[in-house]
Amino acid sequence: MIISLISNVFTCVCAFIGFIYGIIKFFKPKKAIYSQMITLAVGCMAFGRLYQTVRLLTGGSIVNEFQLGVLGVIGSLMFLFSANFGAMDSIADDGSKKLRKYRIIPLSAPIAMIALYLIFICFSSLPMLTKVAGGVVVFFAVQASYYNLKHLIFPDVDFGIINCIKMYNCLALIYSFLCIAEFIAISRESEAGTLIIGVVMGIVLLALVPTLERGIKRCTI
Repeated sequence: MIISLISNVFTCVCAFIGFIYGIIKFFKPKKAIYSQMITLAVGCMAFGRLYQTVRLLTGGSIVNEFQLGVLGVIGSLMFLFSANFGAMDSIADDGSKKLRKYRIIPLSAPIAMIALYLIFICFSSLPMLTKVAGGVVVFFAVQASYYNLKHLIFPDVDFGIINCIKMYNCLALIYSFLCIAEFIAISRESEAGTLIIGVVMGIVLLALVPTLERGIKRCTI
């Protein structure tokens, strides 16, 4: 319980710092909605971790049961997916055949995530509710990871916008995998794994918005 609490507090603090930083930088008139959605993704994790921290402090459990903190993970992944799907993806991908390999290679991320789910969650002895909750997390992580990897390897376009946000997409891709890894660690009650993944996730969440900001500045200079 102490290890889970430390992990959640650290991730929560890092996420809130990143969230507040994003609000200050991006929630202004004429700022791109793309950066605002990334900020909201970090905010979802911040409030999800706040809930889990309070739950642990009041004697509750976050192991092998569905609790509202999972919605923070799902919400963050939905925002990461929504930011890249649509307008941003259409800027990079014109649908031509010559770019087909850049649509196929990114499928490796969803495939890897589904494999992790099947091996460590679905075909395990974990409770059915845990398997369902894990499946929901993986469902949204798969979608977010595809576009993050796609934009990470995609050739650059006019104004250098794709190259400028590659580091952000790298961090976002890592975050999606961390969400699944943490779910596995928590469901298997691995304290060491939970702590390590929580610390790394906190660092990624702390760096996500500033990294995006630096990329956007490079693009607009």
